[in-house]
Amino acid sequence: MHKIFKILCCLLGVSTLSSCSAVTQPKIDFNAYLPPTFDEYFEDYILPLEAKPAQSDDVWDVSDIDISYVDTNKKLIAFTFDDGPAKCMENILVAFAAFNEQNLDCRATATFFINGGMIFEESYPLLYTANALGFELGNHTHSHLDLTTLNQEKLQEEIRQTDELLARIDGKERHLLRPPFGHIDEDIKTQLQTPVINWTIDTLDWTGVTEEEIYSSVFNARFSGAIVLMHDGPLATVDAIKRLLNDLKTDGYQVVSVSALAKAHGCTLRNGKEYIRLRKQ
Repeated sequence: MHKIFKILCCLLGVSTLSSCSAVTQPKIDFNAYLPPTFDEYFEDYILPLEAKPAQSDDVWDVSDIDISYVDTNKKLIAFTFDDGPAKCMENILVAFAAFNEQNLDCRATATFFINGGMIFEESYPLLYTANALGFELGNHTHSHLDLTTLNQEKLQEEIRQTDELLARIDGKERHLLRPPFGHIDEDIKTQLQTPVINWTIDTLDWTGVTEEEIYSSVFNARFSGAIVLMHDGPLATVDAIKRLLNDLKTDGYQVVSVSALAKAHGCTLRNGKEYIRLRKQ
């Protein structure tokens, strides 16, 4: 992972312990972002939770979401990856980084919906890298249980555990929620303090479909405001991403995170509401 991590940093002009001579733009010291050890990360490197401006209790705050890189004249589509952090997360980040270095006018980002129970010691540098490079971290619960089968106490615990782990990385108290299997009901929605993000386009990449099938499921069903479901794990997904980022740009699209899509399209997200698309308002 360390080798790919250094390649990723080089592609984005982020410095590591060794320099990347191929990058000529000004660099920042990435070591300033990353705690030296896992133990120190947990004990001493918890970011302060971000202060939120006063607003309606049910409105999700996106005031801190950077959309300066988003071209609102383009068609926008959100990519989301469930079930991370898994073995392909760094490959996904490298695929985005390679595209971004060659397409400074159409920088791509995405949202990773994270399972708290999948966060291990070796995961934290990678998650922190994703956050530092502008990717959004979302909550996919702790244990990937069907929320419709849980009592209220267990439901809140599943969400709280992952929120607390992610807060150590991005400083945010709460995160967008992607329910496991997409299962949600009206009773659960009344208990939530976050929007529910499901999807428009399901690639079914977890079933073992091919790169071509993943690519076609997205490209053939694309529209501005769509939310695409993929997973952090299948190798075919990484290969499909490489093609999709380029071909979507050629077709006038920019790939962004869910919150960036909502903000750029002027869509107000509300706690306890379910969203499968975010069309321009």
